[in-house]
Amino acid sequence: MMVRRVATYAILLFWAFVCLFPIYWTVTTAFKEAKDIYQFDIIPWIQFEPNWKGWESLGLSPDTIGKTSSARDHFLKHATNTVTISLSAALLATLIGSLAAYGLSRFSYRLGPLRNKDISFWFLSQLILPPVALALPLLVLYRELDLLDTRIGLVLVYTIMNLPIVIWIMRDQFMSIPIELEHAALVDGA
Repeated sequence: MMVRRVATYAILLFWAFVCLFPIYWTVTTAFKEAKDIYQFDIIPWIQFEPNWKGWESLGLSPDTIGKTSSARDHFLKHATNTVTISLSAALLATLIGSLAAYGLSRFSYRLGPLRNKDISFWFLSQLILPPVALALPLLVLYRELDLLDTRIGLVLVYTIMNLPIVIWIMRDQFMSIPIELEHAALVDGA
């Protein structure tokens, strides 16, 4: 029993190391010079001396943080854009996708010869579609709607790209919840 417990913890520790090592590598690389990166030095203060040179170029080192920096302003602007656009697209895709998935899991649809399983498979098949196949139609549509080079345009594109996987995953999650649970909630006044 003790050997089994030790083996389990050893495997878990190894797996934690495997999962966390890329984060460690990223953080230590932020404090390396180019020569240290290319030499694959891993252990700070033993194999390389950490420094703030990379952060200085962004105006984010302790020496430059109090001074005005156009590089820092550009970096923070782009980082803010990235966070805003990605969170907006994720929230919108989750909202729309969960509504569609709930409908596909709880109601029976018929669209010509297509049934729920066919509609669900169609959503899944959109993951196979290469994104470049949508480039020209979206370019024409975005030019007509004046959405080129806008945040809203990016949010819509990312939402469209993420909807199939959200619908597929949420549909399976809703199908795992027993319908009787919803009926009981309706009886209780939900």
